[in-house]
Amino acid sequence: MKFVLIAALVVLSACQMKPTKVTVQEPVMGENVTAEQLIKGKTAILDARPAFEFNLAHVPGSINVRWEDFSQANPKSRGLLQNDLFAIARRLALVGVDPSTPVVVLGKGAQGAGEEGRVAWTLKVLGVKNVYTLVHTSYREMNTNPNREAPLVRNKPYWKPEVAENLDTTWKVFKADVTQNEKPVIVLDVRSGQEFALRNLSTEKSVKAPVVNFEWREFFDDKGLPSKKIERALYEKNISKDSRILVVSNHGVRSGAVVYALNFLGYKNATNFAGGYEQWK
Repeated sequence: MKFVLIAALVVLSACQMKPTKVTVQEPVMGENVTAEQLIKGKTAILDARPAFEFNLAHVPGSINVRWEDFSQANPKSRGLLQNDLFAIARRLALVGVDPSTPVVVLGKGAQGAGEEGRVAWTLKVLGVKNVYTLVHTSYREMNTNPNREAPLVRNKPYWKPEVAENLDTTWKVFKADVTQNEKPVIVLDVRSGQEFALRNLSTEKSVKAPVVNFEWREFFDDKGLPSKKIERALYEKNISKDSRILVVSNHGVRSGAVVYALNFLGYKNATNFAGGYEQWK
């Protein structure tokens, strides 16, 4: 009887307690963002895969873009951004992107050629502050409601790009940097090991800067986000977050992706030679 009375008192006191208040925090968008936070935030979603694959299956509300949409039409300079950056900004405004819009760029990850990273780099060059990359399948797997419409606001006001000039370099400046080496730089070649073995800048007699090879895929994790694991490998090659890094690939796509990843990880002196080996010829 005594036990029953005590139990009743415990239940009664529990009923008189006030409900616990739980504060729901909005996802924090920053360098430590998780993939799960991205799908809960109010983001614009761009999909950098080929149009055919996008039409087969895509995240509702996402917009299909190609890295070529923002590049020069001439095949010999296709790695370079269009000269009219205002035109790129106007196009982005029409699909709901301005400098303050968090943007997720979906792509094929390691199965692709760095297209989503190149688009992300383009956005960063134009001054879009919060840009993230993800493998499109990872986004769909993490999204508990894959049929929801993405919170995309179309037709934002036109805006003026605040160009991050440190993320891009011209052929003239790149050549001077690697041949004169007055301010120490490191050339980071992000093509495959096979491509690097066939030809790389270290074989050029005029190049004085050291040349290091890491394939671009090493800079991203399985979900398509920049991977911190690459930092130790870079450190072992004497590449620190203060190093001046000139990143190169064939025509600026994979190198653009890597510059985006390095910038995301805190390497603020990483620059894309968008012309690549195609322009070096």
